[in-house]
Amino acid sequence: MSELFSLAKAYENYFKIGAAVSSFGLSEYRGLLLEHFNSLTPENEMKYALTEAAEGQFQFEQADAIVAMAREMGVKIRAHAPVWHNQTAPWMYRDGDRPASPELIYARIDSHSKALCQRYNGDVYAWDVVNEATRDDPLDPAKAPGESPVYRNSEYYQLCGAGFIEAAFRSMARYAAPDAQLFYNDYNECMPEKRDRIVSLIRHLQEKGCRVDGMGMQQHYFAAPDYDELKRSIEIYAGLGLRIHVTELDVSMTARLSLGDRRLKPGTPGYEECVREALRATPEALDKINEIYVKLFEVYRSYADVIDCVTTWGVADDRTWLDSFGINRNPPRIKQHPLLFDESRQAKPCVQQLLDAAKE
Repeated sequence: MSELFSLAKAYENYFKIGAAVSSFGLSEYRGLLLEHFNSLTPENEMKYALTEAAEGQFQFEQADAIVAMAREMGVKIRAHAPVWHNQTAPWMYRDGDRPASPELIYARIDSHSKALCQRYNGDVYAWDVVNEATRDDPLDPAKAPGESPVYRNSEYYQLCGAGFIEAAFRSMARYAAPDAQLFYNDYNECMPEKRDRIVSLIRHLQEKGCRVDGMGMQQHYFAAPDYDELKRSIEIYAGLGLRIHVTELDVSMTARLSLGDRRLKPGTPGYEECVREALRATPEALDKINEIYVKLFEVYRSYADVIDCVTTWGVADDRTWLDSFGINRNPPRIKQHPLLFDESRQAKPCVQQLLDAAKE
């Protein structure tokens, strides 16, 4: 690793620099990972669908490949999302031809947590124990009678209420290595109404005696960052006694547009127009992405006393989940440029600016 041109080295007195990776791209990104990163997050490989597609039948080959890469780098893993409403096999929610009882679901979560920890305790320094369990929008009782104003109305919640979240944290606290931190992870975490719901969830866990060490702020930017709300959010979460990790950072081409605090998605007013605009990757637009990264890292550095890691959701622009971000259900490939390294895996101008800023 070159100390002259290494994000990980430059930021070692601030926070870790992480990347989310897939097992099939490790060899392609090996050079960049060794040079610039000192934390890895498996993008999908530690989720239920890939580790326990059938009850009690564990498959770890893909996760093992990422752990092997981390060992080669001499770093540890941020283990991502054992409990999430997506990428969970249907068996979790069934007991034969009946819905599973909360007690059965808790036992299954416990068994899964134990298996993951027994295999990876020596390689994991943080777990995203539960992912995205708060609802996106304010509750409209007329449209969603009986739903929670705080929690996502997932199948987990329908069967267990908030108990599945408590069970997940209790299990992970029981089995995880003592020095591994336990995180709640969510998106839109800087939007005031969503932030209030996240705070409510965390306070509930704390009141129940669950160990929660940190807040994972995903930081997917589909709209122009509100830097004041970012600062306010960091302070609010840290005020709960939590360590902060930026866990899934990327900057969509739409983030250069003035969209307020909306997270655009299919069906949202203005979505199609913004996606069309995002197709125009002009030099000016790419410069704006660089500018956003520089400003975000300026904020992150100013809170280095509570932020321990900043992870981008991917390594380079040649492969990113945002490539399929489109207008229709089966959209054409839309090339986004959301990361710190371009399609040729070369550092963008902002990387040098981030290196220079870390030396000041």
